[in-house]
Amino acid sequence: MEIIFVVTKKVQERRTVLKEGFKCYTLPVRGFLGKSYLERMVFPFFVTVSMILFAIILVKRRPRAIVGTGGYASFVPLFLGILFGIPTLISEQDSYPGLSTRILSRYVSEVHVAHGKAKLYMKAKKAIITGNPIRNSIFEGTREEAIEYFNLDKKKKTVFIVGGSHGARSINRVFVEVMKKNDFPTVQFIFQTGEDDFMWVTESLKGVRVVVRIFPFIEQMNLAYAAADLIFSRAGALTLAEITARGVPSVLIPYPYATAGHQEENARFFEKVGASVVLLDSELSYGSVENLIYSLLMDEKRLSTMSKKAQLLCKKDAAKKIAVRVLSLSEGVENVP
Repeated sequence: MEIIFVVTKKVQERRTVLKEGFKCYTLPVRGFLGKSYLERMVFPFFVTVSMILFAIILVKRRPRAIVGTGGYASFVPLFLGILFGIPTLISEQDSYPGLSTRILSRYVSEVHVAHGKAKLYMKAKKAIITGNPIRNSIFEGTREEAIEYFNLDKKKKTVFIVGGSHGARSINRVFVEVMKKNDFPTVQFIFQTGEDDFMWVTESLKGVRVVVRIFPFIEQMNLAYAAADLIFSRAGALTLAEITARGVPSVLIPYPYATAGHQEENARFFEKVGASVVLLDSELSYGSVENLIYSLLMDEKRLSTMSKKAQLLCKKDAAKKIAVRVLSLSEGVENVP
């Protein structure tokens, strides 16, 4: 059996797939929602080209099953898979499904969702609450190993700041200000800035007394989670799945321009069950962040409760369940066990 990936032209996507040793094809498809008028005008051209390119891949590779992850890059492979009668499966990560999922859910073989609420927005033949698949490596690594890896002080509390693989400018700006104005004698930071902001954040924090480890991108995310007593993060579905896997108390800062506000929905759900605190992007300030750092890190009981609530949301076997269903569909087994 061979697994191949079809990705967009985003460098990080292709780099990640190739690094893991998989065959990778690239399509020029682009998103539609939230784009300018000109980008919407050329959208049909890129879809048409992507259709032709993927049709060639279908003829050449003859896949026995096609899996989409709900994003716009999934639309073309899933659409052609449906058209050619190939078993198709969607793994939808968000509480509010992406446009591709909402359009294709009634035609694909199965939709696997992370949140029960997602089922309300689609008309799927089969919609199963499975959870978000995450890498097994996320569960690996102890706090001691993480502290040594990042060269941190085991006696201090650790705050992990991550705005996603590409960083988040608003989050980065506020934390630069916070670290410039505070010594934080009992707190240390791991700071993933994203490639674009890495240089200016590094320059801005030269000479500060705060213990901070700055990275454009962290390969060993499992160790960053293992070291963290508290995380400040966007509320993307896969990041949240990883947070639950490690049971890290979190302050979630939803991306304000996420389609249909799905990141805020994700974050509010975590807040409702007691795993997180929500801080809107519009509420980001030196004062709000400083207050949350001190108030949460000083409340051991609350941190412990948040950690336990996060762990309860984790579905460790999601990846295995989806893999089993993909293999079953590829062999013509339609019934879900």
